[in-house]
Amino acid sequence: MIAVIKTIKLSGLLFIFLMIAAVLSAAVFLLFAENYGFLPLFTFTNSEMPLLVIDPGHGGADGGAVSLTGTYESEINLEIALKMAALCQLCGTDFIMTRDSEDISYPESAKSIASKKKYDQKQRVELINSTANAVLISIHQNCYPHASPHGPQSFYSVNDASSNLSVLIQNSMNFSLCPENRRIATPVDKSVYLFKNITCPAALIECGFISNPEESKLLDKDSYRLKIAMALTCAYLQYLDE
Repeated sequence: MIAVIKTIKLSGLLFIFLMIAAVLSAAVFLLFAENYGFLPLFTFTNSEMPLLVIDPGHGGADGGAVSLTGTYESEINLEIALKMAALCQLCGTDFIMTRDSEDISYPESAKSIASKKKYDQKQRVELINSTANAVLISIHQNCYPHASPHGPQSFYSVNDASSNLSVLIQNSMNFSLCPENRRIATPVDKSVYLFKNITCPAALIECGFISNPEESKLLDKDSYRLKIAMALTCAYLQYLDE
């Protein structure tokens, strides 16, 4: 039987710690059985509950940046997104994904990489804007000409709900992945096509720097990608709680 659980409102790092602890037992199983179906632990009955849109950045003809180990950003983004989707399914949290594969179907008119990327971005905008009560989490990896920058950073869209979500994600990522990280949640660049064409609460997450040797190696590890997915999922659950 699926029970409806009323969560006690907790604040700050305590909530994050407890959520990570609650998800950790599932994470061990997840490492070995990601392709299994999961029975939700709880579900919400409110039809107006936010619907999470998990967006693995790039994909298809657009691989994004390339890590120092030769891995395309799009592949890392997708693996983190799929793990996050499995955790959401386990927790009974509704979600959709903008893509669930590295392959993207393009119209014959899209010949160049630029035109294929433009088409893909428009499709994502249409999906997000047509989703009632959408909350977007867009997953990316950072890259810099120099090797020294490291650590995750969260960016938010122009409304208060986006700011709140982004701050929760930044706190969760710092707490779980990089306690010494000094980065804070900041507004997303106005030139980002996806974010300037949607109105729902939205956060863009640069999970780490693939241009940093140590972080690039971490991001290649399945266990570290799962850790990122757990941090993002915990932050979203806290967002729902608040």
